[in-house]
Amino acid sequence: LEEVQEDLQLMMSNPEKFLADSSSAIGSTKNYQSLNIRTDILYDREEETSTLLEVFSQISSPSCTNRSRMVLISGYSGTGKSSLVRKLEHEFIRRGARFVSGKFDEMQQIQPLSAIMNALNEYCNLLAHDTVHIDRNRAAVEEALGSEGQVLAALIPNLSRLLAETIGGPPLAEVSGREAQHRLAFLIRLLLRSTCSSSNPIVLFLDDLQWADTSSLELMRSLVTDASLDKMLVIGCYRDNEVGPGHPLFDCLDAIRRYGRTSLISICTSNLNMTSVNALMSDALRMLPRATWSLSEAVLQKTGGNALFVTEFLTSLRDEGLLRYSLTHRKWEWEIDSIRSRMIANNVVDLMTAKLLRLAPEVHQALRVASAFGAHCLEEVLQIYDTDPCHLSSTVAALDIAVAEGLMAKVDGPAYRFSHDQIQSAAYKLILESERESFHLHVGKSLWQQSSEDEIDEYLFVIVDQLHRGACRISDHEEEIRLAELSLTAGRKAAEMSAFLPASAYLQAGIGLISDGDWEWHRELCFDLYNWCAEIEYILGKFDEVKAHLEEVIKKGRTLREKLRAYYTFVQSSGSHSNTGDAFATALMVLDNLGESIPSEVTQLEVQQELLATQALLRTKTEGELLQLKPMSDIDKLEAMRFLNLLLLYVYAERKEYFPIMACRMLQLSLTYGVCKESAVAFGAYGVSICGLLGDTSNAYRFGKIALTLLERFQAKECLPRVFIAVYGFINNWTDPLQSSLPCLKEAINTGLSTGNNDFAMANASYYQDVSLASGKPLGPLVDEMNEYATQMLDLNQNFMYTLNLSLRQFALNLLGKSADPVKLVGKVMDEGSLLDLAEEKGLSSLRCIVYKYRLCLEVFFGEYERAVETAELNRNIDKDHMGRFSSVANH
Repeated sequence: LEEVQEDLQLMMSNPEKFLADSSSAIGSTKNYQSLNIRTDILYDREEETSTLLEVFSQISSPSCTNRSRMVLISGYSGTGKSSLVRKLEHEFIRRGARFVSGKFDEMQQIQPLSAIMNALNEYCNLLAHDTVHIDRNRAAVEEALGSEGQVLAALIPNLSRLLAETIGGPPLAEVSGREAQHRLAFLIRLLLRSTCSSSNPIVLFLDDLQWADTSSLELMRSLVTDASLDKMLVIGCYRDNEVGPGHPLFDCLDAIRRYGRTSLISICTSNLNMTSVNALMSDALRMLPRATWSLSEAVLQKTGGNALFVTEFLTSLRDEGLLRYSLTHRKWEWEIDSIRSRMIANNVVDLMTAKLLRLAPEVHQALRVASAFGAHCLEEVLQIYDTDPCHLSSTVAALDIAVAEGLMAKVDGPAYRFSHDQIQSAAYKLILESERESFHLHVGKSLWQQSSEDEIDEYLFVIVDQLHRGACRISDHEEEIRLAELSLTAGRKAAEMSAFLPASAYLQAGIGLISDGDWEWHRELCFDLYNWCAEIEYILGKFDEVKAHLEEVIKKGRTLREKLRAYYTFVQSSGSHSNTGDAFATALMVLDNLGESIPSEVTQLEVQQELLATQALLRTKTEGELLQLKPMSDIDKLEAMRFLNLLLLYVYAERKEYFPIMACRMLQLSLTYGVCKESAVAFGAYGVSICGLLGDTSNAYRFGKIALTLLERFQAKECLPRVFIAVYGFINNWTDPLQSSLPCLKEAINTGLSTGNNDFAMANASYYQDVSLASGKPLGPLVDEMNEYATQMLDLNQNFMYTLNLSLRQFALNLLGKSADPVKLVGKVMDEGSLLDLAEEKGLSSLRCIVYKYRLCLEVFFGEYERAVETAELNRNIDKDHMGRFSSVANH
């Protein structure tokens, strides 16, 4: 009786489903003979749906700030991870969100940053089509990105619709390598910060994170750990059975957890239980749940409750006649014993492969071609493929049949996308494993041969990827050379996009295609492949590989000119790898070969001689002549300036006695051979040197002005942070009011970040805080600002600068009364004893001097004069360690 009552209630609550007369019209009869698989219903996902909506409510609340959020959805393939998010897409949009998505692809991992860039391109399209707020959006984006917006627009085409046309504007900063990577991440964060709010939050959905490349994961990490992006929700899906300890995704998530500023919410999607499978069956067959129970039990037993497997298995039963619609009884019927005894594939891929084999041969072939590209493929690429005279049938027309069968979908692009990854896997299995390399090579050759130059440039990564997958089948060496050249082009293009891991893969593949004899016949190609590969590996921190490739270049090089690029990379790599001894020795050897001999050991006499030689040259030039020096054209001297400029970084940190030598030599070259953009750094560094060593603040001030003029003359925006820190962090403080330097140091911070020069951006931030404190800026707001910069330093992995700044921050807290002992740098931020131990252990004289500097201030301020004298004695060499900085010398 209870079951009858339950059935009656179901029929009353849903009469269209259970009581409709399927024989009343031909159309309705036809509908009833089709399986009613409901893609709009999520079975047994109420709790997961509630969690996602709750997290969205948090990020869209105006009162919820300074904490970003990320939801991670894990589960086996086919459990409905993506469907869960897609089901809520319209609800997010209804609540004001801008919803965008990107999908990573196992077959397209080598195509750099594609998933995130596609999502950002979609986001900019939404901004451009927001007619109500279009003016506000454009103003916000232009203000946030400035001229550097053009850099981002090259990667995100729709962004150009939000930027004003720039004709004859200032040139973009010339940056590469790590600086380019840093710049890209920073500009993307600025774009998102400027356009998301509690009324229009961003929901960024990244699917199949298990296939994400490391460049994309690093970019994702920078977004989700940005406290200023607290109105953005990142939702990521991944297959938990395909990742584990040591997987790049897990390493990325561990890094996000360590930052401690992002709430990570985990959702695990499991297989459907018996009740949910039966609900799906009831909906699909339009029958009461009690009537479908036996069928559901059999289906659950065969599929384990995997949602995709369930629906595909049900379809296969219908196709094989084990499940059929009875016109006589006007309902679905099945042979339960046959279903229970039926042998089926172990997984949904094998089940789908069997289904695909029942399609027409031309559809088979089209699906094979599409699957070779991955989960989706642009229609234009397929059209290029179809122009090959060898292809008799239309791939595009055949895929339209696959779309009608529900195997694929036509999406914006226009492109074809497999309805599920497992369908793509099934289609790929149609290509025999022994034939896959040849198949990819054939597809790649067809695209390469049939594409115009513009099409090759546009689809370069797609073409090279296909060719590389079949490269082992190439027998003609000249063809290998042509592919090596194309690989070099792809590697350089990927590097320009700051996608360094894919760039490395392209270049490594190119190197694998050349032989030892090619160093004679294709010399330039060999040098380019090895040099580019070494430079990319340096950025990736693969120092052993860097060394191996550079050694090959140096061994094969016959002249200094052929070796210079490799030597420069070696100095960079060794210096950043804390091997400054090798870096220094190599740079001195190169400089000697370029005609600029630098002594291996520096004495005070040699420093004086360099200063005197520089002063003598300066006396031969009037102020007007200094401002109108000709551009440097001597190639050897230009290279010498590059190496000296690079060495300045290392000598200031570890070999300060060399700093004036390098500064003087750079200035001498500029006065003798003409000026280049590095000359702006030279004038600034020379000004710092004569401030610290000679106390000549008036001439230093004059040379600082010349440095700024040269910076403007060469439009060398990438050099601005280095020049400004010299002029406004050292030189001008002796002459101008301290407050006047603050806006310029701020500009240097922002320029450094927007050009990817994080090292000097945060060095300027440190000096900005120091000058702000010395100039009497109110402590309360200043401490808040200090904390923001401290967080930023950690975000940018500027750990050394963060450590140098600890004493300044604790000093400010002591002045605010937030320490147990006002004359000791011990409190919330640091313990002076531990920091001095670290300075002793690592040989960091600069760190030791800074601790003593601020401790001395506290001892004087609070009347501990005897202790102040002792601290001053310990810090006697502060002027030497800080090259005559005003605040340090004045303090002592």
